[in-house]
Amino acid sequence: MSPAPLVLLLVAQSAAAPEPVRPKPPTGLSWEDADHVAETVARIERRVKAGKPASARPITLSDKQLNSYVALTLGPELPPVISGVSIRFEPDRFAANGMLDLDAVRSKLPTSGPGSLLAFVSGTVPVALKGRFQGADGLGRVEVEEALVAGFSLPPAVLSQIVAQATRTTKQPQGFDLLAPFPLPWTARSIKLEPGRALIGFSQKPSR
Repeated sequence: MSPAPLVLLLVAQSAAAPEPVRPKPPTGLSWEDADHVAETVARIERRVKAGKPASARPITLSDKQLNSYVALTLGPELPPVISGVSIRFEPDRFAANGMLDLDAVRSKLPTSGPGSLLAFVSGTVPVALKGRFQGADGLGRVEVEEALVAGFSLPPAVLSQIVAQATRTTKQPQGFDLLAPFPLPWTARSIKLEPGRALIGFSQKPSR
């Protein structure tokens, strides 16, 4: 067989090959929503690399779409001590839930005060967080109003220490500082939270 027909045959076989079967997503999540966010992020990154504004218009993402993306697409990249992350958007507020491997962050647990009760708890425990969020001028700010770990209420400063410990990576050895202002994702200039969705605004100046 000559090279040209052989190449065509290989291409045809590749096109006919079935796509890998994806696992069924947990209740409330969908691959369609995860793919929508992934495609949006990829489009933004292409525009930024081309020196264009990240998006020509504001983008709206629902909390369901974001939760699907985090769980199904980003899951393998998340710190192993955190799992089952779920976020709900409210007007300028948020509520987040997840599971935390308490043993992995035990060195950051308080030895006195209300948080010292966690010394009697081990394993993977539920975490619940409520607070306010402000996203403007390219920076995000979180104001923690309620933090529960294994059912125990923790001061925001203690929770911040635990989050920093849980999110340490080689690129970010200090972890994520929950209480400090942070750059908004995807070069966004503003994020406004509404019931069930986030409105993301971008600068219309070319990206550098």
